[in-house]
Amino acid sequence: MLVFAYSYLLFELIASIAGTSYVNRCREDETSRYFVWFLWITFFVELFGTLPSLIYYFGLFPALKGTFLEYNDWLFNVFFIFNFCFYVYYFWLNYKIKSLKFFMKILTVIYVLGAIINLILTDIYFTGISSFTYVIGTILLFIGGILYLYEMLQSDKILAFYKTIPFYIAVGSIIFHLVVTPLFIYDKYHSLESPEFVDITRIILNSAIIFLYTCYTIGFIICSKKNKLY
Repeated sequence: MLVFAYSYLLFELIASIAGTSYVNRCREDETSRYFVWFLWITFFVELFGTLPSLIYYFGLFPALKGTFLEYNDWLFNVFFIFNFCFYVYYFWLNYKIKSLKFFMKILTVIYVLGAIINLILTDIYFTGISSFTYVIGTILLFIGGILYLYEMLQSDKILAFYKTIPFYIAVGSIIFHLVVTPLFIYDKYHSLESPEFVDITRIILNSAIIFLYTCYTIGFIICSKKNKLY
């Protein structure tokens, strides 16, 4: 069970390596290069985010007990804002219709301001994951991804959709966030008083992460073979 609990890091690493290989082979795909940087940032943030587990469950780094590093809510409350904004930005880079770009830009600005105000005016920053940040961010990502897929359906890209990295990112990220968002809505139940809920949540979350990064890895591998090499 312990191995499974941290197995998602391996899949994140594999996806990051596969993405790096892809952009080195297909260097004309500049937008995917940005996404690979994002994958590496995510991997190292998630890796750093395991520090509280090492302190609490394994007794490592005893000097850090009682410090803000004993918890990671503050880290992910900031990272999730960046996470959703980047996904929308990535879809934005792939839009061809200017009105869609303007629409998503306005929505993103409103989201960022709302998320920051929510963290400032509530005590959630250090005590748990902000449901506002995650739920509204998921809605924003869903809109951005669906608009990209809709635009693709209206263009010649649909004839070779499986050769485009944005397709795998849109489908993978939409499914992932729709699955895990309810977990963050009920984050307040994540306590030692409900260990069964915590275990189920951990299994669903880890499985969803594995699915997400497997989807990205498959996309990089397929597109690396189908697209023009450098």
